[in-house]
Amino acid sequence: MEFRKLGNTEEKISVFGFGTWPLAGMMGEVDTASRVGLIREAIDRGLTFIDTAQMYGNTEELLGEALADGYREKCFLATKVSSDFSAEGVKRAVEHSLKSMKTDRIDLYQLHFYDPDVPLSETLGAIERYREQGIIRLVGVSNFTVSRLQEALSIMPVVSNQINFNTLNRSPEKKMTAFCKKENISVLAHSSLAKGLLSGTYRPGHRFPPDDERSGFPGYSGDLLSRYLAVVDELKDLAGDSGLTVGQAALVWLLTEDAVSTVLVGPKNGSQLAEVADTLDLLEPEGRQRLRREMDGVLDRHDLPHLCPFPNQLV
Repeated sequence: MEFRKLGNTEEKISVFGFGTWPLAGMMGEVDTASRVGLIREAIDRGLTFIDTAQMYGNTEELLGEALADGYREKCFLATKVSSDFSAEGVKRAVEHSLKSMKTDRIDLYQLHFYDPDVPLSETLGAIERYREQGIIRLVGVSNFTVSRLQEALSIMPVVSNQINFNTLNRSPEKKMTAFCKKENISVLAHSSLAKGLLSGTYRPGHRFPPDDERSGFPGYSGDLLSRYLAVVDELKDLAGDSGLTVGQAALVWLLTEDAVSTVLVGPKNGSQLAEVADTLDLLEPEGRQRLRREMDGVLDRHDLPHLCPFPNQLV
């Protein structure tokens, strides 16, 4: 596993991070009996950046179980406040996270969204009090635009912005990535496989079941889905020429961006985890850059809207 610096700190985090959102069951069925073993296998394979949130179902409690037996010391643990962003809401969220995950510290604490109804200074001020106590080590944000990120930086140091970023949602390119490089802020890319579309396993006409969040997202059904999948098919051919799956190529594409420190993935089984973990062993740095240029050539030929389930998060 390769590691990159987190923001302007000396902390280094794994370039692939384990995102726990799919384990909450919001994107199809999950074998709940195997979840603890899967998290531990991910850490053993080098995916030591572990990301969760207050709103990710019972995943904080799941991590409390998975990170026992010494696994807490092997990982870099990140979570988020997701609902009440008032000072009191932050207090409740932090205390619940510590209790649920059975830990005395949170390595990276993030604001899940920007809440226009609560002053950002109040939210960050509440987090800062925990940082001063050493309970929170570093502070980040999630789904912030450049202007919101600038506002956060005017209040306190922020080391990262976790955003929807993938080959089908290139909206962070240029403006966000340039700003983050300038300010030494790490981009943490979530939805790295476009919530599964870049896995290459879906075909036109696919219908996601009602209990799968994708069933309600634009771009995940009908004609627009078919158009996105046609692009994925072209990328699959390029990936095959480099000995990769299209999913692996999509991960490589993200890691050729200097501003990206971690690409979050959400495997639901061991085979998906193995595919991610083996990705960087298959291409040298020169080959990664070449593949990126070839993929950009395909993407530039298609006039498609950026695929992001939440339009307000487009940068």
